[in-house]
Amino acid sequence: MSITKIDELINLPGWETRKKILELLNDGPKTAYELARVLNMNYSTIRYHLELLNKFGLVNIKKGRKYYYELTRNAKILMSS
Repeated sequence: MSITKIDELINLPGWETRKKILELLNDGPKTAYELARVLNMNYSTIRYHLELLNKFGLVNIKKGRKYYYELTRNAKILMSS
């Protein structure tokens, strides 16, 4: 992922929410429902942010009985800086 894309994502409305999601996923994979409950936000709002994070290459989706979201290697690098 390029710096330009990161800047674009950060400048979109809702970055603070996405940052909180990334911080929670830094502890391990979670479902959208788990994230919505912890952040006290609507499930569809969380899904919207997760889709954006996935589009920008910061979150992977593990499909099984439930959908789990986890940080990509790029996201882990971003979170450590």
